[in-house]
Amino acid sequence: MMIKRLLTVAILACLALPCAQAQASVRVGIGIGIGVPVYRPCYPYPYRAVVVAPAPVVVAPPPVVYVQPAPAPVYVQPAPVYVQQAPAAAPAPQAAPQTQQSLPPQPVPYR
Repeated sequence: MMIKRLLTVAILACLALPCAQAQASVRVGIGIGIGVPVYRPCYPYPYRAVVVAPAPVVVAPPPVVYVQPAPAPVYVQPAPVYVQQAPAAAPAPQAAPQTQQSLPPQPVPYR
């Protein structure tokens, strides 16, 4: 158990070594402190005139739209009914008296 603790402390010490590096550089600073910071003046940029032209206006006539008129309504009427009277029956032809037996019979008229 003691070896485990010692090993854990040793590992943590090895991991902490790179964090404690020494600074080997030499710094020399000379400063005069007056208590009020002194800034250099800020010069503005030279004025450049930028003119932006307005967008062109295009005026065109409105497009031609042809609207087809609606078709006229169609009214359907029934056809007129004509009642025709039945033709009158033709009278039966009368047989003509035959006087001569040698003649052929007369033809019956077709209506």
